[in-house]
Amino acid sequence: MNRLFFRSLASLALLILMTGTACAQKVLPTADPITVKVAVVIQDPRILSKGNKRMHEVFKTPGYTFQWHDPYKLMNDYRDTLNAVSGGAIRYEIVKVYDDSLFFTHLKDEKELLGLSRIVELLDEPKWETLRAKGTSFDYNRFIDHYGFCQMRDKGEINEVWLWTFPYGGTWESTFAGEGAFWLNSNPVEGTSCKDLLTVMGLNYEREMSLALESYGHRMESIMRKVYGRWDNTAKDRNNWEKFTTIDMKIPGKGQVGNIHFPPNGIKDYDWINKTVVNTYADTWKFYPNIKESNGRMVDCQEWKCTHLGYMTWWMRHIPHFKGLNKADGHLNNWWHYVVDYNQAMKLEQQLRKKK
Repeated sequence: MNRLFFRSLASLALLILMTGTACAQKVLPTADPITVKVAVVIQDPRILSKGNKRMHEVFKTPGYTFQWHDPYKLMNDYRDTLNAVSGGAIRYEIVKVYDDSLFFTHLKDEKELLGLSRIVELLDEPKWETLRAKGTSFDYNRFIDHYGFCQMRDKGEINEVWLWTFPYGGTWESTFAGEGAFWLNSNPVEGTSCKDLLTVMGLNYEREMSLALESYGHRMESIMRKVYGRWDNTAKDRNNWEKFTTIDMKIPGKGQVGNIHFPPNGIKDYDWINKTVVNTYADTWKFYPNIKESNGRMVDCQEWKCTHLGYMTWWMRHIPHFKGLNKADGHLNNWWHYVVDYNQAMKLEQQLRKKK
């Protein structure tokens, strides 16, 4: 009877504490959802000489036993996961799918694009000797021109392109084309007819979904660094992006959400399974822009289930996705807007600043 009483008392105390915290900090409404229209190119053709099976069903990476993944499933999972982790701030819609046997990859010492038969020949090599020795590049200009993606982007028919291709497809994880394009985890594509910014995600169906999300995360890092103009976690006057990505190793006891390669308790790249317990203020980001370095919480990798996918989704769920303008720094409370439509986000930012 006494145990039941004390458990009830403890539960009541916790409820009072949570209520007090909610009253002290207000959660802003989620930003109105932004529809992001995607054209998807899937380079996973059937191979007659291999029983008419698709590439992902035929090949395995030398030294590994796992089968490559179905790009159609990856495509749908990618869409659904990004929509979910944005907190409702974005809504990806796949509006065009090109299931194609045409490739825009070439060996670095050659200009001619690789055809399907040549790619099969190269992948049939026991250790991919030629691909590993020579490397590959991707002709973004011919790729964009072939499908007319600049025209689609400038007409508002699409916002971005996802390309699912084979290992050694030669693409960057993400890249920009268009006027005013800047570093997006790669140099921008020069010489296209795009007026507005076009994002091209280069995704590899050899790898799991977590890697596709990591590519998206690097895209976010590039854009938020551009928005805030700096990324120095040890600066005395850290901006909000620098605070968000702070890890315990940089400022002991003051870790927050971390960056794509380093979780809050990380001490090396890809440290998803680190069981070191550190303090983090990650919870305060649900109250953005009213973030406070108080009432921290001790966490280890169990917070994101000690997995790569778990950390990617945990990290993205903390990205601010709220209405309005942060009056203190002049930037939108919805960081996803910058990531999915940088130019439009900057216009909205300027409009809201004028209303201050």
